[in-house]
Amino acid sequence: WEVGTELRFFNNRLGFDFAWYKTNAKRQLMNIPMNNLSGYGSMKVNAGNIQNTGIELMVNARPVETKDFAWDSQLNISKNTSKIIELLPGEDGMRYSLGGSDALQIYAVAGGVYGEIWGTKYQRVDDKSSPYYGQLLLSDSGLPQATSESYKIGEQQPDVMAGWTNTFTYKNLSFSFLIDGRFGGDIFSFTNLELQRSGIAEVTAPGGKREDIVVAGVVRQSDGSYVQNTTPVSLEQYYQALGTGRAGISEAYVYDATNIRLRNVSLNYSFPREMLKNTPIQRLKLGVSVNNVWMIKSNLNGIDPESVYATSTNATGLENASAPTSRTYLFNVTIGF
Repeated sequence: WEVGTELRFFNNRLGFDFAWYKTNAKRQLMNIPMNNLSGYGSMKVNAGNIQNTGIELMVNARPVETKDFAWDSQLNISKNTSKIIELLPGEDGMRYSLGGSDALQIYAVAGGVYGEIWGTKYQRVDDKSSPYYGQLLLSDSGLPQATSESYKIGEQQPDVMAGWTNTFTYKNLSFSFLIDGRFGGDIFSFTNLELQRSGIAEVTAPGGKREDIVVAGVVRQSDGSYVQNTTPVSLEQYYQALGTGRAGISEAYVYDATNIRLRNVSLNYSFPREMLKNTPIQRLKLGVSVNNVWMIKSNLNGIDPESVYATSTNATGLENASAPTSRTYLFNVTIGF
């Protein structure tokens, strides 16, 4: 289902294009785990119902227009929610793995959203009547501890995607740039885990020093009571405790995937027709453009939040040893006869 409208005003100087949609993808091919005693690891079934609903809005405007100069601006905003209505009939809350590594998994969860990030969390005081409720529950040596079970610790889906393009034209010369952003959503970073566990990350030596710290939290006593932690630990001990195991304390390495970047800048020049009238060429344009110009905002310590774990999986929402994003320079010549 889709419904929308397109509106134009002031001789096309201002325009709106809005759409709302709802679509359901059913009978997908899934591998359902089986008891190994059956002789099979999984069975293939056609099942599932994934519902996508969202909105898309595009605004076009020409705020300035003179004989020789024009400014065109376009804003695109989209929001999509992908919800798992059902995986298998009668299996409410069923989790279907989309991929991951060890304790860190990306799931499609019946009744939840597509691409939930599951992993271990910090152990915390869970007694709501305790004055220490919610504080980190540390080991006797004053270090954070991971839960033995996995929990939902994030979602890969962004809240909103947006892009803003501006084009300035003066006679035959045009300059444009695109700023786009992803707002909301989470990503798990194995790269940060490994860098911190091995002591390579900058955060492991703040200010170039590695002084002992006292982790904020409480320690459980033999009688069940809690006392504030006062035991100093080295930064090496602290980050190795966070990175224990393949996925460490997973909660510690989930980052807000919000990012804003200058995606593209381009400059073009179109030769006037008068210059080409004595040639067989009807149109000649020279241009240069740059992609991935500048990461304006990111929370991932120099790693691109759009990085993926692998291209052969649906498990987005995590990255591992991602290659740096390439900046590309393009030069083009357009000739028309």
